[in-house]
Amino acid sequence: MRKVILCLLALLSFHFLYAEEGRKKVAVVLSGGGAKGVAHVRALKVIEEAGIPVDYVVGTSMGAIVGGLYSIGFTTFQLDSIVRCQDWKHLLSDATDRADKSLLSREQSEKYVVSVPFDKQPKEALVGGVIKGRNIGILFSQLTEGYHDSIDFNTLPIPFACVAYNLVDGTEVDFHSGVLAEAIRASMSIPGAFTPVRKGDMMLVDGGMANNYPVDVARRMGADYVIGVDVQDTLRSADNLTTLPNVVGQIVNLMVENKYDENVEESDVYIKVDVSGYSSTSFTAEAIDTLLVRGEQAARKQWQELLTLKREKLELPVGFTPVRRPERILSPNLDSIPVIASLMPEEKKTDNRLSLGVGFDSEKLASLILNSHFTLTDARRSLVDFTLRLGTTGYGQLDYAFNLDKQRAWQAVLSYQFSYNDVDLYNRGSRVSSYTFYQHMGRAVFQRNWQDIRCVLGVEFDKYHYNDILVQPDYVPQAGSPENEYFFSYSYNMFFENFDKRSYPTRGMKWTAGINLYTSDFWRYKGESAIPVVNYSWEMAFSTGSRFTVLPSLYGRLVWKSHVPYALYNGIGGLVGGRYKEQQMPLVGVSYMELARPMTAIAALKLRQRIASNHYATFTSNFAFSSMKIKDLLREDKIFGCGLTYGYNSVIGPMEASVYWSDRTQKVGFLVNFGYNF
Repeated sequence: MRKVILCLLALLSFHFLYAEEGRKKVAVVLSGGGAKGVAHVRALKVIEEAGIPVDYVVGTSMGAIVGGLYSIGFTTFQLDSIVRCQDWKHLLSDATDRADKSLLSREQSEKYVVSVPFDKQPKEALVGGVIKGRNIGILFSQLTEGYHDSIDFNTLPIPFACVAYNLVDGTEVDFHSGVLAEAIRASMSIPGAFTPVRKGDMMLVDGGMANNYPVDVARRMGADYVIGVDVQDTLRSADNLTTLPNVVGQIVNLMVENKYDENVEESDVYIKVDVSGYSSTSFTAEAIDTLLVRGEQAARKQWQELLTLKREKLELPVGFTPVRRPERILSPNLDSIPVIASLMPEEKKTDNRLSLGVGFDSEKLASLILNSHFTLTDARRSLVDFTLRLGTTGYGQLDYAFNLDKQRAWQAVLSYQFSYNDVDLYNRGSRVSSYTFYQHMGRAVFQRNWQDIRCVLGVEFDKYHYNDILVQPDYVPQAGSPENEYFFSYSYNMFFENFDKRSYPTRGMKWTAGINLYTSDFWRYKGESAIPVVNYSWEMAFSTGSRFTVLPSLYGRLVWKSHVPYALYNGIGGLVGGRYKEQQMPLVGVSYMELARPMTAIAALKLRQRIASNHYATFTSNFAFSSMKIKDLLREDKIFGCGLTYGYNSVIGPMEASVYWSDRTQKVGFLVNFGYNF
């Protein structure tokens, strides 16, 4: 009996082997479509489940990415993980990873929505902005490890081809050989978004400009039957041509409409994915999840056609399973994989850039910040930085920095700032005073920069000039009235920060500590001892799950003087520190700004739940302690406040709505804001 079973198994194996070798060839064709192309992954999964062998893979644009990776051994499970785990916003840019920036670079850049480099003239920044593909090139190099040489794509585990478009003569270029990652990069180079790929005399861009659903390429490769997965939009009406992605998609579809129709007719199994509601730029986590599901649903609708192809046209038995390809195994350390030279754009060594930031909230209304940063010498030793902020609290600041070493670890900086402030002062939730003031600030510092730490030693001159002071008749200010005055001060400050994200961090820490000594004559203050001020802050982020983050913090400002000048008096209130005056500390539950005693300390706890990919709910509770002397800090003046914030992490910064309350004001407050803090 055992011999009979073994013979039957041998005959069955021979039958399957013969079926695999002698059958007709099948190609899978994957169309272009940008983000919509992630649907290809689950469609391939269903084709595999049907037991249909795949002899060729042909793709355009995102179809080339998915198809190229599938052809070298990535499983559909691996591809599913790859498209889900990417930071697409970072990947589809040339931005340096946050962890690779110095603390100083993070501080300088992370208040701006857009920052555009230029080489010699600022006007160059206005005509640039095309993505050079730095980060996508790194990823392609990592994922195609082992295939960095120029090869024949027919020798891949599954023969592969992809389509690009030559801008020089308007012809279609079909890649059947070359550097795999370079061919994929050329096929997905959307004109106007990514720089073209230069290859000899050709300038190559997205293959969708010539052939977005390349069934004809698969036929020329020798395919007898074609399974096509199409993620293109149907032609849109005028009402739906109101966004740039939709307009560009419509132009591409019209350019290749005739060839597209012919290729659809040539498909033996046509899988049309429902991509309504999504565009080529829909790279949010929710969109990717939905598109993956829709790709699977579309393929399952063609399940009977897939089985008919397998049984009747390929004449394969019901239980036939294609020979499994070796699964792709990535190196444990992807960062050690060299980047393919042709995929790494040449980086110009320039510090020149123009930057723009915008913000809005229901307290200060709209604000705009403009910045120009450029070098004065070819050696990049001298830097000039000019910043202009427009709004109710506006300023102009000019910085000159000189790098004392080639690594730019040591810097000497000279600064001048002129600021204008229009301040409403509150007491227990009621406005008691209004005033405007001008401030002139001159500063000279030496600073040492590390990756996550910055130390600053400096001297500073500040002059305050107050105007239009209005005070409620029954209000007696604890700090006296504003007076025109000036200070000479000495300071030493340390800064540390290693958060994983600039908004809504899930891990890392941030702290500052510093001491300032204020005088009126470089040594004393108005004949008395100088005024020492200690400031500190600490915040930590740690996650207790994939969506929940805890953020405890401590911060405060201690003025070691019984009679404190008005300009140096502590302020508390608002959700953002330093909005109305440098000494203002945030306190959730207290709107606007109130004065606090010289010794002020605040403890806060944030509990943040990520609701979806970019949506967050944050509950904040904080206690403020304020006193005249340090020994009475926990006894004299205590304030409790709490608030609930809904936030959306948009491309222009957080968009948030907050409701809050405190026992200080006994009032419920509401604030809407968006944009990065500056």
